[in-house]
Amino acid sequence: MKVALVCPNFPPEFTGGTEQVVRALARSMRQQGSDVLVVSGSDQPHRGQDVEREDDDGVPVCRLKRNEHEGYGLDIERPRLQKVFDDLCTAEGIDVVHVNHWSTLTDGLVRGARAAGRAAVVTLHDVWTTCPRFFRSPPGGITCPIGAERDACAHCCALGLAQTDEWCRDNLVIRDATMRAELEAAQALTVPSRTSGDRIATHLPWDPAAFEVVPHGLLQPVKGFEPEPAADPRVLRVGTFGNLVEPKGVMLLVYACRGIPNVELHLFGPFLEAPFETLVKEKAEEFGVSLHCHGRYRTGEAHPARHLDLAVFPSLCEETYGLVVEEALARDVPVVVSDRGALHERIGEGGVVVAVDEVGPLHQTLRRYAQDRDALTALRAGIPRAFRTIDDAASRFLEIYRTVLER
Repeated sequence: MKVALVCPNFPPEFTGGTEQVVRALARSMRQQGSDVLVVSGSDQPHRGQDVEREDDDGVPVCRLKRNEHEGYGLDIERPRLQKVFDDLCTAEGIDVVHVNHWSTLTDGLVRGARAAGRAAVVTLHDVWTTCPRFFRSPPGGITCPIGAERDACAHCCALGLAQTDEWCRDNLVIRDATMRAELEAAQALTVPSRTSGDRIATHLPWDPAAFEVVPHGLLQPVKGFEPEPAADPRVLRVGTFGNLVEPKGVMLLVYACRGIPNVELHLFGPFLEAPFETLVKEKAEEFGVSLHCHGRYRTGEAHPARHLDLAVFPSLCEETYGLVVEEALARDVPVVVSDRGALHERIGEGGVVVAVDEVGPLHQTLRRYAQDRDALTALRAGIPRAFRTIDDAASRFLEIYRTVLER
């Protein structure tokens, strides 16, 4: 059995949550004796080769490149890329196609696999199937619809694509039909959390029972935890880690630390936009917040959680899982998470959920733990002692592959 794990991008070009999961899955499946190929999209320009081959620690990676006219919009039917993908699967002897995203490739990956007699499995990492913006997080003045209604979606897309509402409404109908056809062709549909599955089912609409929940788990093993002691034990070290962008609530966290004595704010990871980095630093200085920006962290280095007393993830997005939450908890660091999406599913008794519609609830929560260390100790005592891992997810997917092949 040879498996193609399909993802929108791949390190080192880009390292997002989906890319991290696919990379860890590929390595785990390889260690479990499976033959795995990663097929990735790209945002880099076509350089004369339809397929660029790479090696990621023994896992072969085929990066498919788009031409200039194969841009991103409501319609991502890209016949040339579809043929490149199908030909690649034939040449590589692929038995199972596991689609983790379509956005940088083409919208017929599942149907193409099934037409060629291959098995096809889908994991929905976000709500892109019902939202060209990926997260159903509209700009100010637009309210995201609850169900399958698309009028607000048409206006939202029109703003980003410089098209009319009517044009976007017509093309959203086509897009919805295409996505439904793709999912109907899949032999198994999975999601990383029940929250994300229910949300996707609401917007498609779809039967939520059709989605099997396969949690990502920890992507890397955690072997004990020795936190770095604070220079001053009276100081509460709060912080967050990952890609530092406004939708992750980074600026909200700066505002929430304002006026709380004996608090240090630590940010780990890259700022993806220089103007936002400048604004964060300016606001921290204006508010008198003790800000420490540590930059990008890499595999092999001490994990950011080692330097924190409380990890805070005040995301403004409807998160579908929360890899960073489990990374903190597994290192015995309690967490504060937003009330958006599936983050609450990860925390057990080792964290608290706060509303992020305004800064007040987060500010009060941080102030409480800065002033009451016994409360922080009690929160830490509630952290789960065992966590699922990517090896568990890989094993389950291999079972799914064998089942659909038998059909």
